[in-house]
Amino acid sequence: MSGILLPGQDKKPQSNEGEAQSSGLVLPKGFGSHKKENAAPKPVEPAKTAGEQAAPPAAEPPSPAAPAAQPRQGAGRPQIDFKFPPSGAQIQCPNCQTPYTAAVFNIVDLGANPELRSALLGGQVNLGVCPSCNAAVQLGAPMLIHDPENKFLAAFVPQGAQTNDMDAQRVIGQLTQMLMRTIPAEERKGYLLTPQQFFDWNRLIEKLWGFEGVTPEMLRKRSEQSQLLQRLLPLLGDEKALAIVLERSGHLVDREFFAMLEQAVMGLMGQGQREAASGLMALRQKLMESTEAGRELKKRQDKVRGLLDQITEETTREQLLEMITKAWSEEDGEDVVGALAMSAAPMLDYQFLMLLADRIEQASDEEARTKLEELRQLIMEMQAQQQQSRQAVMQQMQQVLQEVLQATDTQAALDEYAEFIDENFLALLAANIQSAQQKNATAAVNRLQKVYQLALAMLEESLPAEIRLLQQIVQAPDINAARKLVQENRSLINSDFKEALSAVEKQFRDNGQTEPANRLKTLRGQIAMMG
Repeated sequence: MSGILLPGQDKKPQSNEGEAQSSGLVLPKGFGSHKKENAAPKPVEPAKTAGEQAAPPAAEPPSPAAPAAQPRQGAGRPQIDFKFPPSGAQIQCPNCQTPYTAAVFNIVDLGANPELRSALLGGQVNLGVCPSCNAAVQLGAPMLIHDPENKFLAAFVPQGAQTNDMDAQRVIGQLTQMLMRTIPAEERKGYLLTPQQFFDWNRLIEKLWGFEGVTPEMLRKRSEQSQLLQRLLPLLGDEKALAIVLERSGHLVDREFFAMLEQAVMGLMGQGQREAASGLMALRQKLMESTEAGRELKKRQDKVRGLLDQITEETTREQLLEMITKAWSEEDGEDVVGALAMSAAPMLDYQFLMLLADRIEQASDEEARTKLEELRQLIMEMQAQQQQSRQAVMQQMQQVLQEVLQATDTQAALDEYAEFIDENFLALLAANIQSAQQKNATAAVNRLQKVYQLALAMLEESLPAEIRLLQQIVQAPDINAARKLVQENRSLINSDFKEALSAVEKQFRDNGQTEPANRLKTLRGQIAMMG
């Protein structure tokens, strides 16, 4: 709880009379339904399915892939501008018989919609998921997949949809013609005339993963790790059974396994399944204590934590460069530097890269220079990934805001998008309110302020008890009211709370808000006397 922020504190929503409406919301940095990176806020012919078949195991990457762009499967969800939009297929769940509508793609053009690559590789395209029991079925629909980067065109014709070879060729021909009509004549290549045919979904996915440098052996290992995870979770409270399973399959518990585990935790948290996520986190902690890979991971995490503790507001970029280059030269340098770079991203700016460039020029030998150039390349790649992530998050939030503003029931729309409501969403709203005020768009200001207050209330309800108390103290009308809150909630006053209170006081003081800063300082002194 050491990092505290006041969402939109530099761009708070203003009333029509120009008076600031401070939310008083206090959040730890990074708090939200999703772990998103902070982004600068900015104002704001269908194919037919050929049936169903049982879902094959989704091929998964050997390391976490970027968040998949999910096809639209429900009304009101943010949309992607697909070159070949999916159609809606009526599905009846084979498990519980519930009818629902699923998105079905017949053509996926990765050149026009690269955001579908992760969804495709993760087995999420043409996958129907029952809204009642979560049972999944792979929809048996013919599909054309175009990957111009790798000069690859694949035609998938599932066995259930294949009457005979003549019918298969007719379907492939129709889909190919639909694709070709959208490609300029000068860009039509020979490979487009002879699409590779696949009758097995897993073989197709293996081929696509091959372009990513992932072998079938790596995919099989990933599948085995996924099965192991499913076996381990129910055994969390049975030490003996857990030890037996690990003795037989412990070789699968490696760094990729932990990465998969963390990815699963993030996915569950994003879906609001906190209880299931807690179970996975408990399993992760147990495996970190009982496996060799876990102990190595903990050792590396402790090292990174120790280095991060050395970075303060007074740390210069020259000092950070020394720290990073020293860590880079050690055996686990790439992992440690990667974690450091993510945590200290704001300091790895143009000035830092210029210092690194000077260090490269001054390198005494070719080997040292090459090593530093590899460091620079890693940092630049991470910066590019972070920029893409920020842009994707901002685009998604803008889509959510647009859906909420167009909804007739604002609260219901916010409830539907609860996983997206965090401090970044509030900052986006604040920026839109400010923009509307500058244009004297009174109706828009009122509408946006209503959404802001409802979203703020939702976020406040989801805060931990100690953060809600901190918020109430900040909003208290005077020191006596703040003292009363402290007295009534003594059970929440711990070292983390005191640290958070100190951080908020510093924020107020840094922003020139002396009065509330002095009030919190007085309150901190009184809390210290309480013991």
